Order: sequence, then structure tokens, then C-alpha cells
Amino acid sequence: MENIIRTLGVFICLICIGVSVGMAVAADRGTEAEAKALVAKAIAAYDDKGKGVFSEMTAPSTAFTDRDLYIFVIGPDNKTVAHGYDASRVGQDVLNLRDATGKDIGMEFVQKATSTGVWVQYVMEDPLSGKEEPKKSWVVRHRNFIFGCGVYTPAS
Repeated sequence: MENIIRTLGVFICLICIGVSVGMAVAADRGTEAEAKALVAKAIAAYDDKGKGVFSEMTAPSTAFTDRDLYIFVIGPDNKTVAHGYDASRVGQDVLNLRDATGKDIGMEFVQKATSTGVWVQYVMEDPLSGKEEPKKSWVVRHRNFIFGCGVYTPAS
């Protein structure tokens, strides 16, 4: 009986550790509301400062990042003009951008973005897990630019 109680105690401790780790990882992730707010902040900064603010939105700057959230901006020519995670994407044509499943997500960003915003769903490698995970980006068309920010939605 003592061994059963000890084993049960260890099992409960392991469950508590797993829940704690899961909560810590969730706390490291941005939410949909935070992604929308970051896009709104980026648009307001653009309206205030013009195109010069794109350098502040591009890595290694962290002015428009929050944990795993970062801004990306697509120009009128469908090329990336700002990218908060990977500066090497600046200048790339998003019409060539595909997700991990081969889906043309760049085309979706361009075709679906509206002035009020829309979510575009796809699959990308999650830098936190290193796995291909579901992701969705909030994209807003504003003055011929598309401002976006994505959230990972990994399966629990």
C-alpha cells in the first residue's frame, strides 16, 4: 500500500510539472488580440512617421515584436518591406511564399487582406517547438500596404 501511495504521489507531481510547463509555454505566446493590437500599433506608426518606420519594424529591431509576435509589411508591389523576425525576407516577393504544406499563403495575404482585417490560416515551423504548427496571421490592407502579425496555434 505504501508503494502505491508513493507511486501515486510521484505521478501527481509529474502531472503538476507538465501543467506548469504547458502554462509557461502558453504564457510565452502572443494572443489573437495582442496580434491585432500590434498591427494597429504598426499602422498608427506608419501614419505618423511614413515609410521610414519600416526599419523599426524589421529585425533586429524589437520595437514591433512581443514574445513570438512580430510585424510584417507587404508593399504595393507585393514585396516584403518590413519583417520583424527575419530581415532577409525584406525585398522578397510574397507571391512566391508557401507554407509547410505548399499552400500559397503570400497570394492569400494579398487577395484576402481588407481594410478591416482578416485572418489567414496556414502551417509554418514554430521557432518555440521546432515543429510545423498551425498558424494564422491577422492582415490589414492600409494605404496600399498590407500589415500583418501571426499567432501560432499548436495542438496541445
